[in-house]
Amino acid sequence: MKKILHMTPPEVSNGVYRYIFNHMPFIDQREYEFSFLTKSADELRDSKEYERYHFPIYHLKNVQRDGRQAFEKEIRSILANGFDAVHLHTSSWRGFLIEEIAMDMGIPKVIVHSHSSGIDFCDEAERERIWNDHTYYKECFTMQYATDVCACSQLAADWLFNSRIPREMIRIMPNAVDVKKFRFNRKVREQMRKELGVEDRVVVGNVGRYSYTKNQEFLVRAFTKAYKRNKQLFLIMIGEGERAEDIRRLVAQLDMTEHIRCFGWSDRIPAYLQAMDGFCLPSKFEGLPISVVEAQAAGLKCLVSDTVTRETDLTGLVTFLPLEEHKWVEGMSGLKADKDREWMDEAFGKAAYSIEASSQKLMKLYDS
Repeated sequence: MKKILHMTPPEVSNGVYRYIFNHMPFIDQREYEFSFLTKSADELRDSKEYERYHFPIYHLKNVQRDGRQAFEKEIRSILANGFDAVHLHTSSWRGFLIEEIAMDMGIPKVIVHSHSSGIDFCDEAERERIWNDHTYYKECFTMQYATDVCACSQLAADWLFNSRIPREMIRIMPNAVDVKKFRFNRKVREQMRKELGVEDRVVVGNVGRYSYTKNQEFLVRAFTKAYKRNKQLFLIMIGEGERAEDIRRLVAQLDMTEHIRCFGWSDRIPAYLQAMDGFCLPSKFEGLPISVVEAQAAGLKCLVSDTVTRETDLTGLVTFLPLEEHKWVEGMSGLKADKDREWMDEAFGKAAYSIEASSQKLMKLYDS
């Protein structure tokens, strides 16, 4: 059995976890054991995936910026458990000490995987500080710190890896999903719309962390104006994040609580997508958003900001819009009830986004 250690972000609802968890049912559990190195060990143990797989979890107690000695000691102690691969999932550079230690210890595969294309911090000063760190370490990075480099899109590749890293070395790993889980189902649609009390509404959806990146404030303000044009509209947002309460306060301030509902994170995303008639993601940047991949798998028309890579459109269902409020008002105003949607299996297969093919590609990465 090959032992793979995933180093993951703190937020368990993050797209990185969804990428890994989406693939796990299609990875041969007799041949590959996934472990996780995270600062959110307790939260991860509460997940339904942990209940199913009981994978090893290592709680990261130190951080590099608080002192190299304690951090290095902890990392060396964890890596001494005999891993065949360390898979580091990242959105920006803050150093590469773990990579350096893993290479020094002779871990056979040290994989750096880019999942973003920007800095996700609301505070401008903090965002600038992280940007400066990112640009510095990006220029310093060489293949002496990794055996393999990956990205979810070409945009994410260019964000993390400098021009000295040959582009042919960077593997594009699709943010694939199990299309069967998201296929349009009229019965589920009717049940969910009844449960939500929106049977006669045109439901607009958004799934993602309440954060600077996902830009829900822009969505709420644009939707409020769209609603004035089309009183059938109803907005559902699903996620967790540091801006959740700010967004809920904004909804109340705009007197839209009867027409906008902000949910926390849910394991029922496939069912919620059935209830929707359109999907909106006005992100300031993305690597390649899994939420839009899932929405397309459910056959939904998607309005997505034009800052997002065109690689996101797998089905022809995505319309890219500039972050100009009137464009989004117009786009949402024109949405209609979408009661008959096609299954997207064929389109996903043609785009090489089937979860089966993507899982084979992931296992090949670990084996090569």
